[in-house]
Amino acid sequence: MSVTRSGASMWAIAAADYGAELELVELPEPVARPGELLVRLFAASVNPFDRKVVNGMLRGSAPHVFPLVPGTDGAGEVTGSGERIFGTFFHHPVGTGTYAEYVTVPAENALAPLPEDLDPAVAAALPTAGMTALQLVESLGAAESVLIVGANGGVGSFAVQIARAAGKRVIPVGRGDSLVEADALIDLASTDRPSFEANARYAPLAFNTNYLSSDPAQNFGMKGSREMLARLASMVQAGDLEVPIARRVPLRGAAGVFAGGGPGKTVIVM
Repeated sequence: MSVTRSGASMWAIAAADYGAELELVELPEPVARPGELLVRLFAASVNPFDRKVVNGMLRGSAPHVFPLVPGTDGAGEVTGSGERIFGTFFHHPVGTGTYAEYVTVPAENALAPLPEDLDPAVAAALPTAGMTALQLVESLGAAESVLIVGANGGVGSFAVQIARAAGKRVIPVGRGDSLVEADALIDLASTDRPSFEANARYAPLAFNTNYLSSDPAQNFGMKGSREMLARLASMVQAGDLEVPIARRVPLRGAAGVFAGGGPGKTVIVM
């Protein structure tokens, strides 16, 4: 599938093929098709999903374009209207992502107004990790205590704060640690069903793989919305949610954003 582009050019970080290293490239600026917005990006956050896409996670299941520009989350300004927005920009064809100065996005995607007093880099780091954490915590219902495996990661750090703000007792657990009894478990690190106290009651488990679990545990798929993004932004503005940004990397120096790791979010600034 081809993408209609304009005559102007832009800088982007892209992969020439599946599994290739990212590199700085000059590409034609994209042109919005009917039902899409053209957005000049201020910032884009890096998610584990982005690396998986470059490595071919969606190969054979969705159309791709190359050079493949990864990136699902961002914050920017809609060209023409000047509206400032943030949210999730993933759409087909794969490879037209947010590691770029400009991106197109279907208007129906999960997008929300970017408050004037909210740092665009912070807003860009919110969508996927923040909405995932918010939905996970809300899925726990009336559970009073929750174990969170992988609490130092992007989703985990949000989940810890949101759960505590909801009045739940949070027990952060490292990968491989013994689990103690609690009302609920959010597992963001295990690749198979973890062992836990047989008499404990657990709400849905979240796995970062395609592991299929059985009741009472279940896999989790995030469904974003404008309303959820607005709630997350309001929590940040009120001081109830701190966004863990570990690195801010300029676009032209962002070819190595997949290297390293550790706690906190990496944000590409344009």
